[in-house]
Amino acid sequence: MKIIRKLFLKKGLAKRFYYFGIGFSLGLIFLSFGPENRLKKTFYAYIDYFSPSKRVISHLYPYDKKTNKKKDPNFSIEAECQLIYYDLKKSDILSVREDGKVNFNLSDKKSTPCQYFVVENNLLNSFLSVRFEYCFASGDVTVMSFTLNNEKNICDN
Repeated sequence: MKIIRKLFLKKGLAKRFYYFGIGFSLGLIFLSFGPENRLKKTFYAYIDYFSPSKRVISHLYPYDKKTNKKKDPNFSIEAECQLIYYDLKKSDILSVREDGKVNFNLSDKKSTPCQYFVVENNLLNSFLSVRFEYCFASGDVTVMSFTLNNEKNICDN
């Protein structure tokens, strides 16, 4: 205890903490102002880390490993058929990921090599449930099927 007290009583160490505090405060101000408010984005990213649903949904945005750019997920034949039947666009179905919740009861997260996740969201005044296939090894994401307003499956293979 005496050692800690001596360290803090020295003017050099107190001065270092003072300068550190000033630098830290200026850094926070610098990050909070600006066109994108990076501090707010980073804070929300840390909070979202503790949400299992958000962590799964973040993996449902595939990217090309060679170019490191985001790409659109693939659509299965059944999902393509459902798009035609319901007269929807791919962007309508993929928007379920925005503020969607993963239904872990309907998901199969233990299967290998690919896992299946069901993401649900209210969209276009309808309840939309989309089944995604996520292959960890390749990073590929495929929309397997979806249901609108809990109707029975259309276009079953």
